Amino acid sequence: MEKGVFVTGSNTGVGKTVIAAAIAASIKAHGLSVGVMKPVASGAKESCGKLISEDAVYLKKIIDSTDDDAIVNPILLKPPIAPTIAASQSGVSINIDKIWRAYEALSNKHDFVVVEGVGGLMVPIDDTHFVADLAHKMDLALIIVSGDYLGTINHTLLTVEYARNRNLRIKGIVINMLKNSDDFVREIEKYSSVPILGTIPFKENVSVEDCVYGDIVEDFRREINVSTIMRKET
Repeated sequence: MEKGVFVTGSNTGVGKTVIAAAIAASIKAHGLSVGVMKPVASGAKESCGKLISEDAVYLKKIIDSTDDDAIVNPILLKPPIAPTIAASQSGVSINIDKIWRAYEALSNKHDFVVVEGVGGLMVPIDDTHFVADLAHKMDLALIIVSGDYLGTINHTLLTVEYARNRNLRIKGIVINMLKNSDDFVREIEKYSSVPILGTIPFKENVSVEDCVYGDIVEDFRREINVSTIMRKET
């Protein structure tokens, strides 16, 4: 069995957090101890006098996680922009070792860890690390989340190509927020040679900002075989 998966996106706004949460909840339903992680989050909000990541809150609540926020989301930045720029504007430096220590703590505690990246694979974390480096260091296979938008074929194929160039394992692609025609889904699978794990329809009753899950877990478990995500390829 895999020790976890790394959820990345073809672009921002494709619903990585929602899919990562659905994966975590689905695997927990198999009776496993599941941890969630958002290594780096920008765009933090103030709540009860402290900064929080809405993504991390969403991930934790769906599985009733009691893990400390400091290991679920070790790097938290307020400006809603790329982490390196957000850190510079905030007058702080990103300590990459905090991420490694937090991931080690979660992986030692749980059977399976779902890690959600920030943006796509080439988002810089500091002067020497990109999101792809996080997945590589953690030795986790990728789940690539794509959306139903103009340009998704190009963005998804570029993500796949870069992942392969970095020797990252790709578990498969999830098409999120599918609205109408699925012609582009077949094109992505054809040209990427990566399996489409499933498609999730667009849902108005799902919101990370309001921490609303709707029936996303039911949709996910109906459309996607979670055993494929858990099983380690040999």
